[in-house]
Amino acid sequence: MNTHFARRLSAGLTLACTLGSSSLALGEQFIGFAQPGIPDSWALESFPVINRTTDGDLSVAANTVLAYFSQTGFTGTTRDQLQFWVGAIPGYASSNGARDSSAWGIASPNLGFSYYYNVVEPSGDVGSDDYTTFWTNPTLMVEFPNGNDDMTGHGAFANRYAVSFSVANYLRVGRFAATFTPAGIHYAARNRNTTDFGTGDPTRLRGGVSLWLGDIAAGYLVTEDLWLGVHHVYHINNTTASDSKVSRAGKIGPSMTYTGFAKDGFFISANLNFDYYHSANLKHSNALTMALLKFF
Repeated sequence: MNTHFARRLSAGLTLACTLGSSSLALGEQFIGFAQPGIPDSWALESFPVINRTTDGDLSVAANTVLAYFSQTGFTGTTRDQLQFWVGAIPGYASSNGARDSSAWGIASPNLGFSYYYNVVEPSGDVGSDDYTTFWTNPTLMVEFPNGNDDMTGHGAFANRYAVSFSVANYLRVGRFAATFTPAGIHYAARNRNTTDFGTGDPTRLRGGVSLWLGDIAAGYLVTEDLWLGVHHVYHINNTTASDSKVSRAGKIGPSMTYTGFAKDGFFISANLNFDYYHSANLKHSNALTMALLKFF
Protein backbone atom coordinates (compact mmCIF):
# COMPACT_ATOMS: atom_id res chain seq x y z
CA MET A 1 0.00 0.00 0.00
CA ASN A 2 1.20 3.54 -0.62
CA THR A 3 1.71 5.81 2.40
CA HIS A 4 -1.29 8.06 1.70
CA PHE A 5 -3.68 5.11 1.38
CA ALA A 6 -2.20 3.46 4.48
CA ARG A 7 -2.91 6.62 6.52
CA ARG A 8 -6.48 6.73 5.27
CA LEU A 9 -6.97 3.04 6.01
CA SER A 10 -5.54 3.44 9.50
CA ALA A 11 -7.90 6.35 10.20
CA GLY A 12 -10.87 4.34 8.90
CA LEU A 13 -9.94 1.34 11.00
CA THR A 14 -9.55 3.43 14.15
CA LEU A 15 -12.94 5.05 13.58
CA ALA A 16 -14.70 1.78 12.85
CA CYS A 17 -13.24 -0.16 15.75
CA THR A 18 -14.13 2.58 18.22
CA LEU A 19 -17.49 3.39 16.66
CA GLY A 20 -19.53 1.17 18.92
CA SER A 21 -18.05 2.63 22.07
CA SER A 22 -18.59 6.20 20.93
CA SER A 23 -21.64 8.41 21.36
CA LEU A 24 -22.65 7.59 17.79
CA ALA A 25 -24.18 4.27 18.62
CA LEU A 26 -24.55 4.38 22.36
CA GLY A 27 -26.08 7.79 22.98
CA GLU A 28 -23.65 9.88 25.03
CA GLN A 29 -25.12 11.20 28.26
CA PHE A 30 -26.81 14.59 28.36
CA ILE A 31 -28.28 16.56 31.26
CA GLY A 32 -31.74 15.15 31.98
CA PHE A 33 -31.38 11.81 30.17
CA ALA A 34 -32.26 8.47 31.87
CA GLN A 35 -35.75 9.81 32.61
CA PRO A 36 -38.80 8.26 30.93
CA GLY A 37 -40.34 9.70 27.80
CA ILE A 38 -43.90 10.90 27.24
CA PRO A 39 -46.11 7.87 28.06
CA ASP A 40 -47.67 5.95 25.17
CA SER A 41 -45.93 7.99 22.50
CA TRP A 42 -43.62 7.66 19.52
CA ALA A 43 -40.49 9.73 19.13
CA LEU A 44 -37.96 10.47 16.42
CA GLU A 45 -34.56 10.78 18.06
CA SER A 46 -31.32 11.84 16.40
CA PHE A 47 -27.87 12.03 17.99
CA PRO A 48 -25.56 14.03 15.67
CA VAL A 49 -21.80 13.86 16.28
CA ILE A 50 -19.24 16.09 14.57
CA ASN A 51 -15.70 14.95 15.35
CA ARG A 52 -12.51 16.50 13.98
CA THR A 53 -8.89 15.64 14.66
CA THR A 54 -6.06 18.17 14.70
CA ASP A 55 -4.69 16.90 11.37
CA GLY A 56 -7.97 17.22 9.48
CA ASP A 57 -9.79 13.88 9.85
CA LEU A 58 -13.52 14.61 9.93
CA SER A 59 -16.55 12.49 10.74
CA VAL A 60 -20.16 13.64 10.77
CA ALA A 61 -22.82 11.11 11.70
CA ALA A 62 -26.09 10.73 13.60
CA ASN A 63 -27.61 7.66 15.15
CA THR A 64 -31.25 8.24 14.20
CA VAL A 65 -33.97 6.08 15.70
CA LEU A 66 -37.74 5.67 15.81
CA ALA A 67 -38.70 4.91 19.41
CA TYR A 68 -41.84 3.91 21.30
CA PHE A 69 -42.40 4.70 24.99
CA SER A 70 -44.99 2.59 26.85
CA GLN A 71 -47.79 3.91 29.03
CA THR A 72 -46.66 1.83 32.03
CA GLY A 73 -43.91 -0.68 32.84
CA PHE A 74 -43.61 -4.00 34.60
CA THR A 75 -45.23 -2.60 37.75
CA GLY A 76 -48.38 -1.69 35.83
CA THR A 77 -47.97 1.92 36.96
CA THR A 78 -46.23 5.04 35.70
CA ARG A 79 -43.41 4.41 38.19
CA ASP A 80 -41.64 2.54 35.40
CA GLN A 81 -41.63 2.54 31.61
CA LEU A 82 -40.38 0.52 28.63
CA GLN A 83 -38.77 1.92 25.49
CA PHE A 84 -38.13 0.13 22.18
CA TRP A 85 -36.39 1.52 19.12
CA VAL A 86 -35.04 0.79 15.65
CA GLY A 87 -32.37 2.93 14.02
CA ALA A 88 -29.16 3.31 12.02
CA ILE A 89 -26.22 5.71 11.68
CA PRO A 90 -25.93 7.55 8.36
CA GLY A 91 -22.84 9.71 8.07
CA TYR A 92 -19.69 10.96 6.37
CA ALA A 93 -16.02 10.37 7.13
CA SER A 94 -12.87 11.66 5.45
CA SER A 95 -9.17 11.55 6.28
CA ASN A 96 -6.96 14.64 5.93
CA GLY A 97 -9.55 16.31 3.74
CA ALA A 98 -9.56 13.50 1.14
CA ARG A 99 -12.84 12.92 -0.67
CA ASP A 100 -14.07 9.78 -2.38
CA SER A 101 -17.35 8.03 -3.16
CA SER A 102 -17.08 5.79 -0.07
CA ALA A 103 -16.96 8.73 2.37
CA TRP A 104 -20.75 8.55 2.77
CA GLY A 105 -22.34 5.47 4.26
CA ILE A 106 -24.57 3.86 6.86
CA ALA A 107 -23.27 2.10 9.95
CA SER A 108 -24.77 0.01 12.71
CA PRO A 109 -28.44 -0.68 11.93
CA ASN A 110 -29.69 -1.25 15.46
CA LEU A 111 -32.50 -2.36 17.73
CA GLY A 112 -32.69 -1.27 21.35
CA PHE A 113 -34.53 -1.68 24.62
CA SER A 114 -34.51 0.58 27.69
CA TYR A 115 -36.18 0.21 31.06
CA TYR A 116 -36.86 3.18 33.33
CA TYR A 117 -37.59 2.76 37.04
CA ASN A 118 -38.26 5.50 39.58
CA VAL A 119 -36.19 4.37 42.58
CA VAL A 120 -36.93 7.52 44.59
CA GLU A 121 -40.33 8.97 43.80
CA PRO A 122 -40.49 12.78 43.56
CA SER A 123 -40.80 14.78 46.74
CA GLY A 124 -41.65 18.46 46.94
CA ASP A 125 -42.66 20.73 44.09
CA VAL A 126 -40.74 20.66 40.81
CA GLY A 127 -37.97 23.26 41.00
CA SER A 128 -38.17 23.70 44.76
CA ASP A 129 -35.05 23.25 46.87
CA ASP A 130 -36.41 20.05 48.44
CA TYR A 131 -37.54 18.45 45.16
CA THR A 132 -35.73 15.11 44.83
CA THR A 133 -36.08 12.18 42.44
CA PHE A 134 -33.89 9.31 41.22
CA TRP A 135 -34.33 7.10 38.14
CA THR A 136 -32.30 4.14 36.91
CA ASN A 137 -32.19 3.12 33.25
CA PRO A 138 -30.70 -0.22 32.02
CA THR A 139 -30.26 -0.21 28.24
CA LEU A 140 -29.47 -3.00 25.76
CA MET A 141 -28.70 -2.43 22.08
CA VAL A 142 -27.96 -4.89 19.27
CA GLU A 143 -26.24 -3.75 16.06
CA PHE A 144 -26.43 -5.58 12.72
CA PRO A 145 -24.06 -5.81 9.72
CA ASN A 146 -24.28 -2.93 7.26
CA GLY A 147 -23.07 -4.92 4.23
CA ASN A 148 -20.18 -2.48 3.62
CA ASP A 149 -16.85 -4.02 2.58
CA ASP A 150 -15.07 -0.69 1.92
CA MET A 151 -11.81 0.05 3.73
CA THR A 152 -12.37 3.81 4.07
CA GLY A 153 -15.26 6.15 4.72
CA HIS A 154 -18.20 6.05 7.10
CA GLY A 155 -19.43 2.52 7.76
CA ALA A 156 -16.13 0.83 6.93
CA PHE A 157 -15.42 -2.18 9.16
CA ALA A 158 -18.99 -2.10 10.50
CA ASN A 159 -20.16 -5.17 8.58
CA ARG A 160 -20.59 -7.11 11.83
CA TYR A 161 -22.87 -7.85 14.73
CA ALA A 162 -22.38 -6.01 18.01
CA VAL A 163 -24.08 -5.65 21.37
CA SER A 164 -23.83 -3.07 24.17
CA PHE A 165 -25.19 -2.77 27.69
CA SER A 166 -25.16 0.03 30.24
CA VAL A 167 -27.07 1.33 33.25
CA ALA A 168 -27.68 5.07 33.29
CA ASN A 169 -29.01 6.98 36.29
CA TYR A 170 -30.74 10.31 36.77
CA LEU A 171 -30.66 12.31 39.99
CA ARG A 172 -32.34 15.64 40.57
CA VAL A 173 -32.19 17.66 43.77
CA GLY A 174 -33.82 21.07 43.50
CA ARG A 175 -32.29 22.89 40.54
CA PHE A 176 -29.34 20.48 40.25
CA ALA A 177 -29.47 17.38 38.05
CA ALA A 178 -27.01 14.73 36.93
CA THR A 179 -27.27 11.88 34.44
CA PHE A 180 -24.47 9.37 34.90
CA THR A 181 -23.38 5.98 33.58
CA PRO A 182 -20.61 4.60 35.81
CA ALA A 183 -19.63 1.98 33.18
CA GLY A 184 -20.83 0.52 29.90
CA ILE A 185 -19.64 -2.36 27.74
CA HIS A 186 -19.71 -2.94 23.97
CA TYR A 187 -18.71 -6.06 22.04
CA ALA A 188 -18.15 -6.03 18.27
CA ALA A 189 -17.90 -9.44 16.55
CA ARG A 190 -15.78 -10.26 13.50
CA ASN A 191 -16.54 -8.53 10.22
CA ARG A 192 -18.50 -10.65 7.78
CA ASN A 193 -16.10 -9.61 4.98
CA THR A 194 -12.32 -10.02 4.89
CA THR A 195 -9.72 -7.24 4.70
CA ASP A 196 -6.36 -7.52 2.94
CA PHE A 197 -3.69 -5.11 4.21
CA GLY A 198 -1.40 -5.93 1.28
CA THR A 199 0.15 -9.02 2.84
CA GLY A 200 -1.86 -11.45 0.73
CA ASP A 201 -3.47 -12.84 3.88
CA PRO A 202 -7.07 -11.52 4.09
CA THR A 203 -8.55 -11.54 7.57
CA ARG A 204 -11.93 -10.93 9.20
CA LEU A 205 -11.28 -8.20 11.74
CA ARG A 206 -12.88 -8.21 15.18
CA GLY A 207 -13.48 -5.10 17.28
CA GLY A 208 -13.82 -7.04 20.53
CA VAL A 209 -14.65 -5.51 23.89
CA SER A 210 -14.69 -1.75 24.51
CA LEU A 211 -15.66 0.11 27.66
CA TRP A 212 -16.78 3.61 28.53
CA LEU A 213 -16.44 4.93 32.06
CA GLY A 214 -17.51 7.96 34.07
CA ASP A 215 -20.02 9.14 31.46
CA ILE A 216 -21.70 12.00 33.32
CA ALA A 217 -23.59 15.14 32.38
CA ALA A 218 -24.39 17.32 35.38
CA GLY A 219 -25.76 20.82 35.54
CA TYR A 220 -27.86 23.55 37.10
CA LEU A 221 -31.22 24.92 35.97
CA VAL A 222 -30.22 28.53 35.29
CA THR A 223 -33.63 29.48 33.87
CA GLU A 224 -36.93 27.63 33.76
CA ASP A 225 -35.95 26.15 30.37
CA LEU A 226 -32.16 25.96 30.31
CA TRP A 227 -29.75 23.57 32.02
CA LEU A 228 -26.03 24.36 31.91
CA GLY A 229 -23.23 22.17 33.20
CA VAL A 230 -20.36 19.87 32.28
CA HIS A 231 -19.95 16.51 30.54
CA HIS A 232 -17.20 13.90 30.94
CA VAL A 233 -16.51 10.44 29.47
CA TYR A 234 -13.50 8.10 29.33
CA HIS A 235 -13.22 5.41 26.63
CA ILE A 236 -11.13 2.25 26.64
CA ASN A 237 -11.40 0.88 23.12
CA ASN A 238 -10.63 -2.69 21.99
CA THR A 239 -9.52 -3.71 25.46
CA THR A 240 -9.75 -7.48 24.82
CA ALA A 241 -10.72 -10.07 22.18
CA SER A 242 -9.82 -7.54 19.49
CA ASP A 243 -7.63 -7.36 16.37
CA SER A 244 -6.83 -3.73 17.18
CA LYS A 245 -4.53 -2.37 19.84
CA VAL A 246 -6.03 -0.96 23.01
CA SER A 247 -6.61 2.79 22.85
CA ARG A 248 -7.83 5.26 25.45
CA ALA A 249 -9.37 8.70 25.33
CA GLY A 250 -10.87 11.08 27.86
CA LYS A 251 -13.09 14.02 26.97
CA ILE A 252 -14.62 16.84 28.99
CA GLY A 253 -16.49 20.03 28.19
CA PRO A 254 -19.61 22.17 28.61
CA SER A 255 -23.09 20.64 28.45
CA MET A 256 -26.57 22.06 27.98
CA THR A 257 -30.20 20.96 27.73
CA TYR A 258 -33.02 23.23 26.56
CA THR A 259 -36.69 22.41 27.27
CA GLY A 260 -38.34 25.58 26.01
CA PHE A 261 -40.10 23.67 23.21
CA ALA A 262 -41.51 21.00 25.55
CA LYS A 263 -45.09 22.00 24.75
CA ASP A 264 -44.39 20.94 21.16
CA GLY A 265 -42.76 17.68 22.27
CA PHE A 266 -39.29 18.81 21.19
CA PHE A 267 -36.14 18.71 23.32
CA ILE A 268 -32.52 19.56 22.53
CA SER A 269 -29.25 18.80 24.32
CA ALA A 270 -25.60 19.29 23.39
CA ASN A 271 -22.09 18.61 24.67
CA LEU A 272 -18.87 20.17 23.43
CA ASN A 273 -16.17 17.61 24.20
CA PHE A 274 -12.48 18.51 24.39
CA ASP A 275 -9.86 15.76 24.30
CA TYR A 276 -7.93 16.07 27.59
CA TYR A 277 -6.18 12.71 27.15
CA HIS A 278 -5.60 10.19 24.37
CA SER A 279 -3.22 7.26 24.00
CA ALA A 280 -0.40 7.47 21.46
CA ASN A 281 -2.30 5.39 18.88
CA LEU A 282 -5.17 7.89 18.72
CA LYS A 283 -5.21 11.41 17.30
CA HIS A 284 -6.17 14.44 19.34
CA SER A 285 -9.79 15.32 18.55
CA ASN A 286 -12.66 17.48 19.72
CA ALA A 287 -16.35 16.81 19.15
CA LEU A 288 -19.77 18.41 19.21
CA THR A 289 -22.48 15.93 20.16
CA MET A 290 -26.21 16.62 20.23
CA ALA A 291 -29.55 15.01 21.06
CA LEU A 292 -32.64 16.07 19.14
CA LEU A 293 -35.89 14.47 20.35
CA LYS A 294 -39.34 14.98 18.86
CA PHE A 295 -42.35 13.23 20.44
CA PHE A 296 -45.57 12.57 18.53
